[in-house]
Order: sequence, then structure tokens, then C-alpha cells
Amino acid sequence: MASVINEIKDFFGFAENSASENPDVDTSLNIKPFKGSLINSNNARPFASSEIKINEPRVYEDSLNIAAHLRENKPVIVNLKYLDKQSGKRLIDFICGTAYAINGHMMKIGENIFLFTPANILIANTNEKTTLEQGIENSEKDIFFNKISTG
Repeated sequence: MASVINEIKDFFGFAENSASENPDVDTSLNIKPFKGSLINSNNARPFASSEIKINEPRVYEDSLNIAAHLRENKPVIVNLKYLDKQSGKRLIDFICGTAYAINGHMMKIGENIFLFTPANILIANTNEKTTLEQGIENSEKDIFFNKISTG
């Protein structure tokens, strides 16, 4: 069991002296651990990928806090349940402007619930139909309408 752990450490470059610990491992490849950045952008900032801020603003001025989180590369979910319609529209417009300025993204995920993400986090909508699903749906429509027109 210890040799498996040592091999894993050697593979990822965490072992201190890999040649003396395990002679069966080929050290001629000289594999080094990854120390670069996955985001290739001059204005990209690191973010906590496990953190999503959920905000339920009560006044329009809360938009400044939401925008600050977004500018810190933290995704934000905004629930407008405590705002009247006019203030909610103004707040969402402001946050959309912030998202646009940082090349971020926005998606409405509920009646009064919105998701805003920074540029390095894309939003994938799983409800969108694939081309296969669209093709099947279209072929079913064609079969249905052919039966109606010939029947």
C-alpha cells in the first residue's frame, strides 16, 4: 500500500527523493507538478470556486455590495423577494451593467431570482435542447402533421 502512495507522490512530483525510494519508477521523464494558471488573461483574478454569494437585497443601495462581490470574481445569486418591482428592475440593471463591464454573465433562474457570474465562470443551461432532441421533436411534429393532412 505504501508503494502505491509513493508512486502517486512521484507521479505528481510531491516525493522528495523519488529515485532512491522506488527504483522501478522511470525518472527519465522528469515530470514536474503544474504551477501555472488555468486562466490566460491579463485581467483575470483568482477566485474561490467553492463560494457563491446569495443576496436578498432590501433596498436599492444593496446593489453596491452585490457589485463588489461580482468584481471580486465571486458568483452572486440575487433574490428580489424583498424589493418592489421598480427598485428590483433598477437593481438588476445596475448589476447587469457591472457584469457587462467585467465581461461577466447573467441568467434568470426563477421568477425574481438571478445568477451573475464573473468572466471566468460560464453558465451552462441544461434545459436547452440538444440538436438531437430538436431533431426528434421536429420529426415527431412532421409525422403528426402528415397524419392529420392525410387522415
